[in-house]
Amino acid sequence: MSSPTSTLTSEFTTTEPDVAHDWLRSAYAGYEPEGSNSSAGFRFRGTQRPLGSGNVSRLTYSTTADNNVELSDVLLVLDPSDGRMRVSLGHDEAVVSPGTPVLFPPHQVLSALWVDTDAGCVCLRAADVERVAVEMTGMDTITLRFSDVRPMTPELGRRWHDAVRLLLTTVLRDPVVAGSPVVAGELIQRLAAAALATFPSTTLASHPRIPPGHVEPAVVRRAIDFIDANADRDMTLSEIAAASGVGPRGLQAAFLRHADTTPPAYARRVRLEAAHRDLQSADPAGDSTVSAVAARRGFADRHRFTDEYERTYHQQPQETLRA
Repeated sequence: MSSPTSTLTSEFTTTEPDVAHDWLRSAYAGYEPEGSNSSAGFRFRGTQRPLGSGNVSRLTYSTTADNNVELSDVLLVLDPSDGRMRVSLGHDEAVVSPGTPVLFPPHQVLSALWVDTDAGCVCLRAADVERVAVEMTGMDTITLRFSDVRPMTPELGRRWHDAVRLLLTTVLRDPVVAGSPVVAGELIQRLAAAALATFPSTTLASHPRIPPGHVEPAVVRRAIDFIDANADRDMTLSEIAAASGVGPRGLQAAFLRHADTTPPAYARRVRLEAAHRDLQSADPAGDSTVSAVAARRGFADRHRFTDEYERTYHQQPQETLRA
């Protein structure tokens, strides 16, 4: 199964199983759903938004259908809020209840039984998840293989459920936020890290995090220059590290040693300063809004942006805009 396309109808509703399956095929290139076991009272609703190279969606699939799925270059996490699912990976089978996330791992064949399911979905490129795994471990390369479709602990499952609920609310309901490349990059980073922390992976379990060695202050200066010059676009930790001439873990350690912060935290501070300048220079009578400025500078949640802005500048962003 290939990556989902990014030019889709964002919302779709039907009561015809064949029409619903056509939508799924167009939404997820290469996906071939099997016929549902019953068409009586069938309903399907799909709401989808691109998120960088992946997407977030909500699917209501009112039927009993058994599908074999093989993802080649994406990782998919479903988080049912209603109905039931049964997912089989190899010899392991999991019954998925509402509020419990389930992983559809890349490069592995699984069987999924849907029973009147309503679920939020997060789809990430496998390459993005592997990149974040490299940044977390300090290894040069990584090939991920997940060993279970269930979270490692119920608490981790609840954390993922809460994170996805917030994401779906933020991205699916606000097209301004959904269209910001910087927001998309930050959310992908956070979701990939959360997936790695939530679901067991044989690769990560067998390779403990490697502490980096001493890195000179010049590395931090190069990284700061790169972040300052590229703050208006999405940047990954791996990209910043490559521009600085070290690995991701070495760069993290260098920032903590010489700047008492981390590269993502520094980048966020730079973006907050840029948002402050945008609000200062905006025409109060024009069409600029706090939400639009925040999204353009990579802040997905306006409330968190407002809190952070007020702590830093001792006034609300709306006051700066009006002034």
